[in-house]
Amino acid sequence: MIARRGRPRFTVRLEVPRMGSLRAWGAMAADFERWLAEQVSPLVSEARVVSDTRRGQDSVRVRIAVTARAADVGQAAVIAWDIFRTAAGDNIAAWDIAGASANIRPAVTALALAPRSLPGAAVAGCGAKLPPWLAIAGRPISLGPIP
Repeated sequence: MIARRGRPRFTVRLEVPRMGSLRAWGAMAADFERWLAEQVSPLVSEARVVSDTRRGQDSVRVRIAVTARAADVGQAAVIAWDIFRTAAGDNIAAWDIAGASANIRPAVTALALAPRSLPGAAVAGCGAKLPPWLAIAGRPISLGPIP
């Protein structure tokens, strides 16, 4: 039997300007967030609005986070964009598609958030344990106070 590693997870942060006032966005923001949440599936573990910022009198920049399993960064971007377009629905004309941008990174896992559960020696000045392979220029990383 061949053991296959699961697809990596990526977090995509889309920033898409929306035409119209902050008040107009506020009227439909709850529905948009609900439509994003409806996109969660075995492939997509999270889809939510992170923030919205007013840009002038007639524009709001909306930041959306999507965490998805994908073969690579390009596939993660396509999945996130599809989720956004599905949530935007018939109201896609209100969004400035040409002004959209994306930031894609590997998703933070629970294992990465709890370094003391990883095998390895204790780090100087800290109760956390890091894996022995985590080093910079061949020297172990120290999370202790900076001298």
